[in-house]
Amino acid sequence: MGLFFANLHVRKNENYDTEALKDTLIRLLAEDGFTPAQDESEGNICVAICAPPRSEWVSVASDTFQVGVDDSMARTAARLSQRFDTDVITAACFDSDDLQLSLLNTRDGTDGWINVGRSEEVPHRRRTKLSPWSKLVGDMPRLKEIVRTEHVFAEEAFAQIAELIRMEPAQATLEVGASDLLPAGQITRLFFAAPPGTVKPPKFEIALYGGMPCRIGESSVVSVHNAGGKSKGLGVMFIGDCVDQGEIAFEDVKLQLRRKKAWEFVPIELKKADRGDGKTCWYWVDPSFPIPPAVNENIPLRKRLLLAFERGIGVRFTPVGNPRKVLDITVVVYPLENPNGQASWCVYRLYGTKRDYIEQHNVGIQKTLDNGGRVGELLLNPDDYDLD
Repeated sequence: MGLFFANLHVRKNENYDTEALKDTLIRLLAEDGFTPAQDESEGNICVAICAPPRSEWVSVASDTFQVGVDDSMARTAARLSQRFDTDVITAACFDSDDLQLSLLNTRDGTDGWINVGRSEEVPHRRRTKLSPWSKLVGDMPRLKEIVRTEHVFAEEAFAQIAELIRMEPAQATLEVGASDLLPAGQITRLFFAAPPGTVKPPKFEIALYGGMPCRIGESSVVSVHNAGGKSKGLGVMFIGDCVDQGEIAFEDVKLQLRRKKAWEFVPIELKKADRGDGKTCWYWVDPSFPIPPAVNENIPLRKRLLLAFERGIGVRFTPVGNPRKVLDITVVVYPLENPNGQASWCVYRLYGTKRDYIEQHNVGIQKTLDNGGRVGELLLNPDDYDLD
């Protein structure tokens, strides 16, 4: 995976210092509904300010800046430029494939743009316009060379441009959680709390699953996240014709959780139960299991996705038994305080029938093969499974 970042850089002048910048950012965020917090335990939004003494720029990264999602960073840049009568650069990098830089000064009308690389997921909003950058760059031929070079990692171009504009190269990739490239003491962090979100009953949604059938003797995982309120009590259930007929059981079942930004695996012991009408299940419940609430919908999307990932609840399992029956495996995860808020996964369910699933799956794999992908082993043979 490549690098993602969004940040802005305010050119130093006599109109402001770091404290004035902090005060202005606090006011701007307050206008958007964010309340200053004492530390990370009270706040879910972070702003990082980096002001190296030898650099001509002060850099700002914020959880509210979103690559390719909205113009919150551009709005902030324009307001800072107007407030301090100075040049501001915004930078957005997507997966190290695409870098977009803007240069603006609302007082004198400076309006420059640079595109480096390309990504199908983040289209270029403007064409490159280099001439306004001449106010910062003495060696314009070198700037043109950097922009026109094909870079393996798009962010490398900004690090090279940084040297031309008397910015520390490490400032180019500043993010709220990444400061290891900068000397200690050069990062100031501000924390804010987003406006309260809507409180709802606990309700799970599938967050992570496999598009391939489970394989006998191999580990699979299904993950959910909570789209509702904080709750207590978790249930896991395995159902399907394969379970009713005693064709498949499950071993090495464990919860896959994030704890302090690291994976933790908690073994669980399944029990077999009669569901009525001749149907059975393998299940596990823990009435005391803490279920974190949904991430506040008022938190910007990028930070919301990161927090949701940290709060996910995964069920990892290894099926054993008849390989012809694996398409029937259904995993259900539910909050005990609201069983109707369950989420379930079965590999073919979204396609209607097992035959339709295999057909559509193979169509997608064949397209990848036709485009040079080496995924032939992912094609499914209908004769390997019981389809009726």
